[in-house]
Amino acid sequence: MNKTLALLAFMAATTFVAFSVRPAGAADTKIDPVKKDACIKACNDCLRACRECLVTCDCPNCEKHCLTCLETCRACVALMEYEAPLSGAMCGLCAKACENCAAECLKCGDMPCCKKCAEACHRCMATCKAMAD
Repeated sequence: MNKTLALLAFMAATTFVAFSVRPAGAADTKIDPVKKDACIKACNDCLRACRECLVTCDCPNCEKHCLTCLETCRACVALMEYEAPLSGAMCGLCAKACENCAAECLKCGDMPCCKKCAEACHRCMATCKAMAD
């Protein structure tokens, strides 16, 4: 996939997330707000690291995993922000995407963007596992 198109898709998706709000009448769930905030922060950090890796790294396998991870983190944040009933399931999927992305980025050798991405993926994976169903 063209890196410019991937970046544009990311920017469009994050614009949607930025303007998403909790639906009127949405039921409160028993989500720990501290864990939720930590997970949202880790997901946002991870998607930024994946975006940087997408732009910097030339490894095609790394690119596929970073794009998958980025989009999964974006969806995870969107669902957690309004405490959607499927947010826990999405966190489990996000943890898996982060695990796969980190493993692939670590195969790229000494590239700084890949190391940074893998570290962000590991942090995100841990917080998402704590939020998963």
